[in-house]
Amino acid sequence: MRTKSLYKVVPSLITYTGLASAFAAVVLALHDMLPLSGVCIIVGYVLDGADGAVARRLDVASAFGLQLDSLVDVVAFGVAPSVLVYQHLRSLVVNPVVGWVVCVVYLIGGTFRLARFNLLPAKTSHSESVGLTISTSGATLALGVLVNDAYGQRSMSVPVILALVAVLTFLMVSRVRYPALASMLRRRRLSMTLLGTAAVLAVWLSPQLIALGLTGGYVSFGLIRAIYDML
Repeated sequence: MRTKSLYKVVPSLITYTGLASAFAAVVLALHDMLPLSGVCIIVGYVLDGADGAVARRLDVASAFGLQLDSLVDVVAFGVAPSVLVYQHLRSLVVNPVVGWVVCVVYLIGGTFRLARFNLLPAKTSHSESVGLTISTSGATLALGVLVNDAYGQRSMSVPVILALVAVLTFLMVSRVRYPALASMLRRRRLSMTLLGTAAVLAVWLSPQLIALGLTGGYVSFGLIRAIYDML
């Protein structure tokens, strides 16, 4: 019985660690330490995937854990990426009002996505998501800033960054369906081939660029499939 009680705490500890990482990301961004801020958001992304997996593995998933995860997601993938992108746009001499509006709209879109998700039936690891998850959106924005920093602000211009934020916001509030990442990773041959290729390319190019390519491919997949289904 005591062991079971201890098991129940483990997923929440992972979630709280993700919250601490998100707070660190905000503080670092406010001190213009943007690469470290982006890394903290990516760490939170990994932890966000781990807490649910651990809860299911230990058979301790609960309604409390679901609500806690959503609250942390608002900070980790709504507030933190918004502050990071705002500071990045400020460093690129973008009008602060423009940056503020774009980032606030993104934050509202992500919060809407989470509220809608909480009203849907319980999601299994094999089911699809309605709209792009805020966690993937936040990780994509963080990777975009990391890539821009790694390549001396030459990889993405201001219009591209603004377009990326707008597209991610639209996809979060849309009805576009995305396959669960867990179900995709269960295709071992495909996932091992893809990850192996990504690892080789990461050495040749940069881990940030390859990670952005992977998340960008996932984001594009749902959008392209939705367009194809409408034709």
